Amino acid sequence: MDHLAKLLQWGMLFLFLQNCATSNAGMAISNVPIVSKKYKVLGVVEKKTSWTTIDIAIIGFPLEQPPIDKVVNDAIAEKEADALINIRYWNDKMIFGPVTLNRFGLKAEAVKFEGGEVPVGTSK
Repeated sequence: MDHLAKLLQWGMLFLFLQNCATSNAGMAISNVPIVSKKYKVLGVVEKKTSWTTIDIAIIGFPLEQPPIDKVVNDAIAEKEADALINIRYWNDKMIFGPVTLNRFGLKAEAVKFEGGEVPVGTSK
């Protein structure tokens, strides 16, 4: 029984040491051009999403499309806004053997343009 406990401890340590995580973050002024446009801030939005990939050495195979555009569109729709400004985003990945869990988070201010003018590049 003592050998089994030691084997399990070594196995858990090995699994723990095989995993790793990386992350990065960034900022953007807006998701569309807003030069000389007047707008009203509707509020702060915060969204997160995740997806998985299979990684073999340096080659990765996504199991699904990274849902970044969906996160941005959901954030805009949540406040019935025209655009996002002061965007702060982060992403990280956790590797468990050949499977990688990718996460993406977004925090921004949702805005509505005055006069009903919607800049080029928005989904409305």
